[in-house]
Amino acid sequence: MGTARRISRNTAYLAAAEMVSKVLQFVVMIYAARLLSQEDFGKFSFALSLSFIAMILADWGLNQLLVRTVARDKGGLEKYVANSIFLKIIFSALSGAFIVIVLNLFRYPQTTKGIVYIIWLFAILGTFTELLYSIFRAFERMEFDSLLKITRMAVLAAASITILALDKGVVAFSVSFVAVEAGVVLMGSLIVWRVFSRGRLSFSLLDVAYMKSMLREALPFGLAILFGSLYFYISGFMLSVMEGDVAVALFSSAYNIALAVLFVPMVYTNAIYPVLSRYHASSREKLALLYGRSLKYLYIIGLPVSVGLYALSDGIVAFLYGAEYAAASLVLKIIAWYLFLKFVNFHLGITLSAIDRQKQRMIGQGITAGVNVLLNLILIPLYGIAGAAISTLVTEVVLFITYHTFVSKTVRLPFSVGGVARPLIAAVLMFGAVQYLHLHVLILAGIGAAVYATAIFLLRTFDKTDYSIMRGILSNGPEK
Repeated sequence: MGTARRISRNTAYLAAAEMVSKVLQFVVMIYAARLLSQEDFGKFSFALSLSFIAMILADWGLNQLLVRTVARDKGGLEKYVANSIFLKIIFSALSGAFIVIVLNLFRYPQTTKGIVYIIWLFAILGTFTELLYSIFRAFERMEFDSLLKITRMAVLAAASITILALDKGVVAFSVSFVAVEAGVVLMGSLIVWRVFSRGRLSFSLLDVAYMKSMLREALPFGLAILFGSLYFYISGFMLSVMEGDVAVALFSSAYNIALAVLFVPMVYTNAIYPVLSRYHASSREKLALLYGRSLKYLYIIGLPVSVGLYALSDGIVAFLYGAEYAAASLVLKIIAWYLFLKFVNFHLGITLSAIDRQKQRMIGQGITAGVNVLLNLILIPLYGIAGAAISTLVTEVVLFITYHTFVSKTVRLPFSVGGVARPLIAAVLMFGAVQYLHLHVLILAGIGAAVYATAIFLLRTFDKTDYSIMRGILSNGPEK
């Protein structure tokens, strides 16, 4: 199977899984926001923010290192996984201690502590789920990734929405996440055992020297992910401390809309990561082509999404959450532009990892994490939830500058005015089409998408190389 076709197949599997799971996850969050009180939804959102930071501590970057290592040498799977599981157990215990210290340091009430402990357990199980996903990606068998993700979210949606509908409260709602995640870990482990390790996985493969080597190699991945996730989730934590649960609920309601869309760059970059890694070792020409065209496609997709969210923010918030969450519309207007940059930065970040520049990625993430915390300390007391949104946007701008600087030292692309201008013109036309029409927000979204797609086609945004890549994706021809 050709590389383009393989990327297409894997992207399709990941896209289907991410689309279904993100839609279901989004539905669950909407139900939670509507059926729980704002205070309880704020507590739950805070628990997610703090617990996911702890989850990153438990991962250490081992999952991402697995994809790169096993994609290059599939014979080392059993040894890597056995040692990785052992390390994750140790780091999980340390992350639990971190949670206890934070909750007691800031004197959170017992109800909040209980919710956080439950969601922490869910997050720790999640890092083992991500280990399984990494195995599937390393072998480019995304159908298993897709199966697990869809099963996970379908069961979770059914269980959690039932609990909310029966008015069982936020604690029971949180417990449903743990129960479902435990089942997913068991199911995924059986797949890995039967299909990939064929029963050869054993803790007799534990090797202290090998673990030390893993930790050294994974550290840049882990710190980069930690810094990236820190500013991804730190706003919820800081809002909880400085503004309270209602502020967290309002900010999270807008942020969840952005998270629902981020599956697009996440799916695509996860699919091309193993290919970028191989091309870095075998063909700089193919690396530059795949990098450049991928950047173009994510720019073309991300721009209208951000423009649409900005233009329709009031209607989107009212439609999804109701009048009680009207204050979240300003946050969504700001977060919309963060989302556009995130489309691009996902690709830049994964490219740095693929070309063995994870240390530079770590530096970029570290700089932006520091900027984000500093801006939150300044802006949240002044502007509340809008200040948290502004700090998130500015942080993403800083991240783009640092990532682009590092990537361009290895992969250089010619600047094209037309490549930037054509999608921008199409986006302006789309904005004009939806801004002044007084229709239902879903109808306006459809009109905007149609106008943008038509303009992209008429402006001849895609060239012969793009069409050649598309033909390669649709064909079953050999890799060239």
